[in-house]
Amino acid sequence: MKKQIIILAAGKGTRMKSELPKVMHKIGGESMLARVMSNCSKSTDAKSTNDLVLVYSEHLEPYLSELQFKGKLVLQEEQLGTAHAVSVAKNHFKKDAYIAVIYGDSPLITNDIIEGLFQHCRENDSKATTLAFEYDKENQYGRIVVDERGNFQKIIETKFANEDEKKITLCNSGVMVFAPGILRQYIDQCLITDEQNPQKEFYLTEIIELCQKCGEKVSFFLTNHSNLVVGVNTQDELASANLSLQKD
Repeated sequence: MKKQIIILAAGKGTRMKSELPKVMHKIGGESMLARVMSNCSKSTDAKSTNDLVLVYSEHLEPYLSELQFKGKLVLQEEQLGTAHAVSVAKNHFKKDAYIAVIYGDSPLITNDIIEGLFQHCRENDSKATTLAFEYDKENQYGRIVVDERGNFQKIIETKFANEDEKKITLCNSGVMVFAPGILRQYIDQCLITDEQNPQKEFYLTEIIELCQKCGEKVSFFLTNHSNLVVGVNTQDELASANLSLQKD
C-alpha cells in the first residue's frame, strides 16, 4: 500500500493570540508540527522526499530550518481554506498512492490512528474516508450526517449548521484519506464561490458530498480517542493537550 501524507500548517492561528505561529507552540517539549511530522514519517516510512508534503505560509518560513523537514515544501501564499491549501500541493500528488490530509495543529494524533484510517479506507474500498469521533460538548467541529441506515451522507461545517444539526455528536476531525487519484480528480471542484460561501473560504469537507454525487463510496473511521484527534487552536487547548500528554 503506497501512502502519501499532506500536512497543512499554513493557518495563521489568530485564536492563539501569540506572535509565534500556532503550529510551533510546544507540546511535551517539542513543537506541535514537529510531533505531527514525526508520526507522519512513521506512517509513510518516508522512503522518498515526495511521501510527505508540508503546506506552509510565510509566517512559518523562519522556522523551516529548525524543523529540518525532509519532504516537499509548498508555500500557500493566500489562506483561503483547507481545500485551497490542499490544492496548492496538487502538483505533488502521487498518482498511485493513498493520500492522507493531516493538520499541523493535531499534535496528539498517533501513528496507530493514522494507520487505522489508511487501512479502513482501503479495506472498505472507499474513495474518501474521514476520521470521526464522538463529542457531546459544544464545539466548532463539522458534524457528520448519516441516513436512517447509518450511511455517511455529508459533513456540515458548524458555521452553516442549524440548531438541530449542532446537536449531532458525531464530529469530523478534518483528517482524511483518499484513494489513488481521487484528490486530483475532485479537489478543484471544491474551489467554487457561491451564495453560501461569499468569503471564498474553501472547505475540504465539500469533497465528501462531491464524491457522493458522483457515485463514489465514502466512509468515516470512528476513533474512541477523541482527546488525541482534536486540534489545538487556543492557549487553553494547548494547556489541555499538554495535560493529556502527561497523563499518558
